[in-house]
Amino acid sequence: MEVAIITGGTRGIGAAVATALAHRNVRLVLNGRNRDADVDGILGKLSALTEVRFIAGDASDPTVATALVSEARSQFGRLDYVVPAAGGPNPGKITDLTFDQWSDAFRVHVHAVFHLFRAAQPALAVQGGAFVMVGSVAGKRGCPSTVAYQTAKGALPQMARALARDHAAEGIRVNVIEPGIIRTRFHAAMTPEAERNNLDNRIPLRRFGTPDHVASAVLELLTNPFITGETLVIDGGMSMRMV
Repeated sequence: MEVAIITGGTRGIGAAVATALAHRNVRLVLNGRNRDADVDGILGKLSALTEVRFIAGDASDPTVATALVSEARSQFGRLDYVVPAAGGPNPGKITDLTFDQWSDAFRVHVHAVFHLFRAAQPALAVQGGAFVMVGSVAGKRGCPSTVAYQTAKGALPQMARALARDHAAEGIRVNVIEPGIIRTRFHAAMTPEAERNNLDNRIPLRRFGTPDHVASAVLELLTNPFITGETLVIDGGMSMRMV
């Protein structure tokens, strides 16, 4: 049976990916910053489908990355899939941000991916595995007042191409998904006015995405053995529109 590591795996997109994999009998090693009643709830649901391990901690901490891989290898004996889905908003124009706030966007969205790939690479290379990063359409097109988030997310497609090229001979595939507006806690602060504008003027399909929409795309990139170095956008057409 295959094994997956998912950071941010107990909420939002990460939880949807975990659920999709659990339905395929993939064993899971999940990470979240904290453990609370909501986390216990999703862990209970997943445990009814497959074997699950949970390690709490900051996904950008290299010791957490090492612990996740060690858990996968010691408990399950292998590692097939890795999805670094932990993240969060980093609002502000460059004139609003301190350097620490700027750096925090890279710590969460880029450095965490660096640490997890470094830790997972030897295990993924054993039988050839897949690594899918969670980018954003914010890294593809200019958006107002999120310069740090956009810049960090914009780094991921090139990072994926570089890793895909360097590790193809080991059978490791590396890809990126770029979600648009997906209704999770990330967008909980969206005002009714912003919601209406998004539906009427920004998203051609005139509806928001769900975590399950993203999870199905992640599943394809994880399991299709002939896709690597690619970026897949899931945004209802938002990033391709001209007007």
